Amino acid sequence: MSGQDGIFHIDGEDALTAMQVTPYEAESLLQGLLTRHPDLLAGGQMDPHSPRRWLLVAQEHGVPDRGDAAADRWSLDHLFVDQDAVPTLVEVKRSTDTRIRREVVGQMMDYAANGVLYWPLDRLRETFARTQREVLGLDPDEAVRDLTGDPEGTLEEFFDRVFENLRAGRIRLVFVADLVPDELRRIVEFLNGQMTPAEVFAVEVKQYAAPGFAGRTIVPSVIGRTAAGSLKQHAKTAVDPAAVRAGASPASRELATRLAEWASANDARLRETAAATQLCRGDGTVIGQLYYNANTIDIDLGTLRKRDDAAATVFWERLQSLTSKRLTRTYPSVPTADLAGRWQELRALLDELR
Repeated sequence: MSGQDGIFHIDGEDALTAMQVTPYEAESLLQGLLTRHPDLLAGGQMDPHSPRRWLLVAQEHGVPDRGDAAADRWSLDHLFVDQDAVPTLVEVKRSTDTRIRREVVGQMMDYAANGVLYWPLDRLRETFARTQREVLGLDPDEAVRDLTGDPEGTLEEFFDRVFENLRAGRIRLVFVADLVPDELRRIVEFLNGQMTPAEVFAVEVKQYAAPGFAGRTIVPSVIGRTAAGSLKQHAKTAVDPAAVRAGASPASRELATRLAEWASANDARLRETAAATQLCRGDGTVIGQLYYNANTIDIDLGTLRKRDDAAATVFWERLQSLTSKRLTRTYPSVPTADLAGRWQELRALLDELR
């Protein structure tokens, strides 16, 4: 497959003048093309100043509807991440599917609202690594370095940013079809102008073929780049960490002070990012992260669970006793409001993880 932004040629020469728009025989064909060629999402049209590029996290990626779900409720067609670690949720429909007009929008909102809340960091990272190795035959760390252009970048650091973006609602929703109906076009343009910091696009991926011609030509075009959406897009990277922290709840700001004192006394350290304070061991591995916009502290039990599942379960049960929210077992996210006045109990748990 080769091409420049907006026009792709598969097994044939450029013969658009002799070709006609041809429907896809099955939705799975278009899904398979996106899996192998995410450039079909036309990142140069979405952001001409900094064309988007993607790596696949998974096709048919599960979406739970609560934190303690034993099984996923829904299945998202594709989950990608771009070079700025922005999660990109993609739903594919053929124009012959009547759900493309309105129902698909409701589906995508379900996926986005629940994915933001319930996708744990360790699951995203591990699923991505497995997809890169087993489906695409790539080394996950090398794939991330190629995507970001950072020769020193690591998979762990990149997915810390992915999770930050997810928690902050910095996501991209993309509807893909061979033909985007007017109803969906209007909804996408409206949502992209109104939703902040999320972006919403539709990508029309037309397939051209000609009688007697063995090849086909794929031409994607982006819908949703309104004037309001473009202004929002240029502003979205201007994150002011001081403003993020100032907007946090009193419980989050107090916990940040407590964590700084604890780190200073326990051979641990804090690492500041745009939206969070990471609590790290002396060797730099992350224990947890305090998210100021979500007003949560997220504890990483993945390492402990792999080493000693029983000990991790006991730790999780003690952490669960501090909150009324049902916590996930590998990357529990605790509202800081529930920890007000319970610092001594939280500190005892942190002492065990350092």
